[in-house]
Amino acid sequence: MSTSQLKLSLKDVIPTHPEPYPPQLISFADYLYSLSLQKNPVLPNRAEIARCHFCAYLAAEKYQRSLKLPEPSVRKIPVQPKLIDKFLDDFRVTLLNQERSASASPTTSPTKRRTQRTSNFTTPTSSPSKITKLSPMKHTTPKISSPLKKLQALRDQELKQAGPDSTPASSDINDEESIFNQKEASEASESVPNTPSTPTTKYVKRQITIADFISFANNFFIPASITPKMVESFVSHKHKFTKKNEWLLACGMINAAYVRINHQLLQKTIGAKSQFQNQLFQYQKGGLMRWNMLLWCNIIEDAIKDEPWISEIEQNYIFGKSPLHEDIEKREIDAKLGPGWELFERFGSMSHPNVQFDSDPQNLYHHTWTNNIISQLDS
Repeated sequence: MSTSQLKLSLKDVIPTHPEPYPPQLISFADYLYSLSLQKNPVLPNRAEIARCHFCAYLAAEKYQRSLKLPEPSVRKIPVQPKLIDKFLDDFRVTLLNQERSASASPTTSPTKRRTQRTSNFTTPTSSPSKITKLSPMKHTTPKISSPLKKLQALRDQELKQAGPDSTPASSDINDEESIFNQKEASEASESVPNTPSTPTTKYVKRQITIADFISFANNFFIPASITPKMVESFVSHKHKFTKKNEWLLACGMINAAYVRINHQLLQKTIGAKSQFQNQLFQYQKGGLMRWNMLLWCNIIEDAIKDEPWISEIEQNYIFGKSPLHEDIEKREIDAKLGPGWELFERFGSMSHPNVQFDSDPQNLYHHTWTNNIISQLDS
């Protein structure tokens, strides 16, 4: 996970904390992200785009007191609000409990094993009393391969030899940090359900449904009147990317729409275009390389520049409203042909006011309109 994407997620989770962020916080969030990819390669309910936000939230929650961070917020996590708490609880159980169980697992040093192995043998200088004490252990202790089992067997022998009087002295064995506490091991195994035995790779979704495309477009505030036209254009062109990746087409179309809608912001703000490209790379779920995505964005923008929805965006957000004479001409054509004449013209109809003869009702309408204009000018 890149540091820039982690910083963007931390900015959404703790917006009141100024940059730069503590290195400890960033490294822990990166660790949680890598661990989540191993435990949960694919998140349901199209929550893959919020994986980095979940890890940033848990990291900020853990270091809130030690680093004096503000309380993390869930308002800008890009997933349905009713599912945020469920995903955060799952991440806590899967990641944080796994981290505790891994840090609490016992490790046996070579020196301890060497001490246990050599203590069972007698030396020429050892006293007879020590030989009589160690000989029962030597004959009764079975051969055990595991170091933990060896330690446990030695502990059982000491308890048997000590008798019931030493029970208060050995009460520290039941401590939570004890390596023989089987409850901690069972809790660690239950905290990570369905752990795969074989290594898994991250699933890359190459095909996009209409719902995925709309969800992807909503991350960049595309107007609701433009999104259905973009979906229609996407469906008509997606067959060209059957052997490639349909996310290339989706990223190119979103890029073409965004740079036209927000062209003033991109021109006036330094670094705004680079930030938009980072967000575009973060929200795509096709496993694209960043340089490859930007290359295809330029190719697709040049290929779809004549689409009707591109012309509509340019007319409304770049060139402004249509001139007055074009509006007047359109209203005159609507009066003669009725509403919806543009659809017939798209289907190839040649019936246009420039080549049509006016009927008697149209001539009467034009005569009345002309007389009204002349009377207004004379007055």
